[in-house]
Amino acid sequence: MIVVDDGADDVTVEILGEFQDQSVELSLEVQAHHGAARARNRGARRAQGDLLLFVDDDIVVEPDHLRRHRMSRDRHGDVLVNGAWEFTPEVLLALRSTPFGRFRIDLERRFQNEAAGERLSDGCVEMALLGSWDLALRRELFWEIGGFDEQFPVAGAEDQDFSLRARAAGCRLLLDTGIRCRHNDDRLSLRSYCAREERSAQTMPFLARKYPLEFGEVPYVLENRPIAREDGTGLIVKKLLKRALANGAILEILHRLTTLLEGARVQERLLRRAYQPLLGLHLFRGFRRGWER
Repeated sequence: MIVVDDGADDVTVEILGEFQDQSVELSLEVQAHHGAARARNRGARRAQGDLLLFVDDDIVVEPDHLRRHRMSRDRHGDVLVNGAWEFTPEVLLALRSTPFGRFRIDLERRFQNEAAGERLSDGCVEMALLGSWDLALRRELFWEIGGFDEQFPVAGAEDQDFSLRARAAGCRLLLDTGIRCRHNDDRLSLRSYCAREERSAQTMPFLARKYPLEFGEVPYVLENRPIAREDGTGLIVKKLLKRALANGAILEILHRLTTLLEGARVQERLLRRAYQPLLGLHLFRGFRRGWER
């Protein structure tokens, strides 16, 4: 196991020290906030096995995890495979206890349904894109595809970019529902989730510029990029309004108002109408920050 620490702090060293006497050989690579893409590439360069398995730091896997990935390869050949994730029971319980948490559960379920492709008879699903939370592939193939693009400054769209290059190289992308991963997510509040999404939104301009035909004209990009000559009046007004409301002080007021609404126990459908635009403003802020890099 190769652990790449992108934060360069003492906590990771302490945690790894607890496992040094066990049967798994551990090694540590340290870098100072250079991003997930470079971190994964660094781990892949250190790896010597035939297969790579990338696992994010908030993913918990089952004891037979490696065997199940092997079984996927035995059935389907030289493919890229994701395990299927779900929240840990503790996280799911916490999310179900709040209006925002229930909104988040529904949001994630919608994202997963939209991403799903053709379901195969063995429980695998053909995918257009894969995530990096639990990604297995042959090491040589990883480098033939080119590894993760280190232009992406933080975790976000770098796995979409990798998926697109893998597909262009003729690779099959599969999600195996028999490989179960638990997502030990600590972003349980509206504020923490918005902060994470704002950060990852910085990577979307890189994706849009790299693949203008696929992403340059999608609604997400059109509605968040700077005002362009071809924008209609309605879109221009929307962008100006977003820019005004995405100001830090105003955004803080909107967060506090939302907290007051939650405390007043207004109807949940009304709260959801507040969550969605607030999240959209954070995405706007992150996208614009990435656009200006």
